[in-house]
Amino acid sequence: MIFQFFNFLKNNHVDYCLINGYKEIVSNNNTDSDIDILFKQKDFLKIEEIIKQFCQMNSLQMVQVLHHDLWAKNIFLYNLENGEFLNLDLYGELSRKEVVFFDEKEIFDTLETYENIPILSGEKEFINYLVKKIDKSDLSKENFEHLRSLYLKNENECKKVLKQFFPKTHKRIEQAFSDDQYDDIVNNISELANDFYSVKTLDINRWFLNKLRTIKRIVSPTGFTVSFLGPDGSGKSTVINELLVTRLPFRRKDYFHLKPIKIKSSSAYNEMVEDPHKYPPYSKLKSYVKLLYFIYQYNMGWVKNIVPLKIKSSLVIFDRYFDDLLVDSRRYRYGGSLAMAKLARVFIPKPDIYFILTTDPKVIYERKQEVLFEELERQVEAYNALADGKRYFQIDVDRSPEEITREIVTIMMEKMHERY
Repeated sequence: MIFQFFNFLKNNHVDYCLINGYKEIVSNNNTDSDIDILFKQKDFLKIEEIIKQFCQMNSLQMVQVLHHDLWAKNIFLYNLENGEFLNLDLYGELSRKEVVFFDEKEIFDTLETYENIPILSGEKEFINYLVKKIDKSDLSKENFEHLRSLYLKNENECKKVLKQFFPKTHKRIEQAFSDDQYDDIVNNISELANDFYSVKTLDINRWFLNKLRTIKRIVSPTGFTVSFLGPDGSGKSTVINELLVTRLPFRRKDYFHLKPIKIKSSSAYNEMVEDPHKYPPYSKLKSYVKLLYFIYQYNMGWVKNIVPLKIKSSLVIFDRYFDDLLVDSRRYRYGGSLAMAKLARVFIPKPDIYFILTTDPKVIYERKQEVLFEELERQVEAYNALADGKRYFQIDVDRSPEEITREIVTIMMEKMHERY
């Protein structure tokens, strides 16, 4: 996908350059990690429209846009045919912590090429990559060797930029790269970072625009919520575990059981699953009080726990949800009317998507006999009745976990694509 994207940019006369990582992309076609690309600001301002055109031409979907700085966006594309992602880190300036290294003309007038791909000139790649690694306190020996090769190849130019952005410690950095002293950088990385931060100045206009960006992130969060429903034995835990290790366009993944409430241990739930119908239902009065308590728990927990996670671009996964009560009320000792439970559901915050994991009851019963077969048949029928193909999706689990996960991811990405 990435080389198609480069050709598209070239054919549409969009100026760009790779910031780093170009050797891995060319030699190994390695696009598993994010690909850092710098654009002119006039193109960055319309980059989402540019990418939408590219997606339309190549049957791709834009599924996630993380606007993580004023001139920086992380955009994910999804290929429906093979299930692959393209992770693009796109920039409208070369900067770090709001310290701008070079103006646009300086950069694009001095570009070099690597295998016909435009890249930064040596000293610009050097300072950008060095500051990035110092800022993250993440400078490996391999990173140091790459930086040293850039330094030695462009020594005079690198010394100039080091003096500009590390006014107190530039001599120490120069010495470390000249004498191949990796430890001198690593052991003093905090001091170097503080020296770099000292050149930062307050830009009121930039500060204000970043605040607006933050507000937009709160109003339109980039996280996503999914819930897995289904009878015992349908493989919810297996599918969730597979999803947790799958590469997806989120900054993090968070797991909840049944309610949007954080717990220290799942032992209480595990105990309930071992014999879901062990205890008799509550009285109607107690059941209706429990419904009111559920409404309180779900709403308070959603505001306290889920909303912040969605703002942080998390994939929030629920193993079971309130809707389980409509299908298997005895599991929750609910003894009231189904109509009242359905009414309560109106006041419950809803995940973006529900996945209903079912298949032939005989297959599920062979895996786990938690309830009588007749009850299992009833549950499968009731779960399937929830499916509407809009928010509730029925997933046949008589397949490998990999096949199931692939279908689930595709449905999620199609739903996320609707945002754009």
